[in-house]
Amino acid sequence: MIMKPGEITTLLTGGNAWWRDPVGWASRDVQLRAATGSALTYSPGILSGISPGSLVLLRGPRRVGKSVELKRLVQSLIGAGTPPRAIIHAATDGWRAADLRTLVDLGKRLVPADVTHRWWLIDEISGVPGWSGVVKNLRDNDTEFATDTVVLTGSSAVDLTMATSDLAGRRGPVSRPDRTLLPMGFRTFTDVMVASRGLATPGTPEIPVGQIRSHQSKQVFSALTPWLPDLVAWWEIYLQCGGFPQAVDAQLQGADLAPLTQALFDVIHRDAFRAATFTETQTMSLLSRVSGNLCSPVNFASMADDLGVSSETVTRRLDDLVSAYLMWPCHQSDALRPRFKAQSKRYFTDPLLARLAHLRNPGYRPADLTQLTEQQIGVTLTRHLERTTLGAYAAHDGVLFEKTPTRREIDFVGPALEPCAIEVKYTDGGHWVGESATVNASLHAGVLATRSVLETSAETNSGSWAVPASMLAYCLDT
Repeated sequence: MIMKPGEITTLLTGGNAWWRDPVGWASRDVQLRAATGSALTYSPGILSGISPGSLVLLRGPRRVGKSVELKRLVQSLIGAGTPPRAIIHAATDGWRAADLRTLVDLGKRLVPADVTHRWWLIDEISGVPGWSGVVKNLRDNDTEFATDTVVLTGSSAVDLTMATSDLAGRRGPVSRPDRTLLPMGFRTFTDVMVASRGLATPGTPEIPVGQIRSHQSKQVFSALTPWLPDLVAWWEIYLQCGGFPQAVDAQLQGADLAPLTQALFDVIHRDAFRAATFTETQTMSLLSRVSGNLCSPVNFASMADDLGVSSETVTRRLDDLVSAYLMWPCHQSDALRPRFKAQSKRYFTDPLLARLAHLRNPGYRPADLTQLTEQQIGVTLTRHLERTTLGAYAAHDGVLFEKTPTRREIDFVGPALEPCAIEVKYTDGGHWVGESATVNASLHAGVLATRSVLETSAETNSGSWAVPASMLAYCLDT
């Protein structure tokens, strides 16, 4: 049903509290109060540096904090002198495309005549079918909206990726028109945990992904050695709670994760799978099967048999999770190009998602530390590439796995990693040397991601380095 103009007017006047109280509104805002009242002090700054006149898309899974970042942007704009009534915010999930046009028409009328530039902050626009066509038309034909600043958030990768072509040439002067907000990375998680105890953080520099085996990285790994026991401990805690802000807050306060695990299950079952006829049991079984096979290419036919559905249905449900930024596919490499038609591995974007089925029903086998470590090293690499290459996360072509001529697998390779390859062997012992045989027989310079072994003496591709996974993630992640 199309919303009536009066309904949209009511939502705008009631929802943009800074129009009435530019100073005190934030103290009463539900989302900001929750963020301020938590034990977690964390702001990713994902919406910084937006030039006036730009059109920015903020992507990411639900529950990751996109809406909070919009409200923080409102605070920042007002603090910088933007007229409060020039900032128009609307949550549009479930609206129709025609409602967006009404929103813009009414929003302009509600803004004082002396305001010449507006900021449109539209939340969860990917929940509006056909939205990109409306925004494109407005940017082309509405002379005011064409030069306004527009920030749109969404949680559907397919929808937002398709929209980028519709909006090409209409994005304005912004240097990063597409931004992805994922759960907190390990470096930030560690720094938050260390700072909460009043201790100094390591503060070592980040390492570019293409320089993992370099003289610079060797120096950084050496400088981190005094923190190694703490990094290992924090890594294994991170693998249990993950980086969703509510989960990190619960970890800081010693609180129960059950409310968040239920919320994340609802995000999957009722939102990502809303077009499906899956029962909750089938959703749980699917999550459990993926969690148990994090380190292996997905056998769609076997999974379909277990669930009592077709292979096509399993494919669609896993693609739904990818589109919702809850999972990412690691494709097989063909000379560092993805083989999209070959079986891929499927990893979750956060450890808590991989543990979700077990946390809700202990009868499901949990992913172990080795599996979770492999997943999170892959996530670390994809996050790193997204910071340096626009759209790298959604392209799924930068982090791949490789099958050798002897049918062994190397966990992670990719164009930006060259000449390096990363193999995860979560071990403390000296037998990591034997585990490096596969990568040593390849054309890559190997890095074994271990639990606590650090060995960087090999100078050529003939020998691998061993670097603790926690240390590697701390140096590459955000």
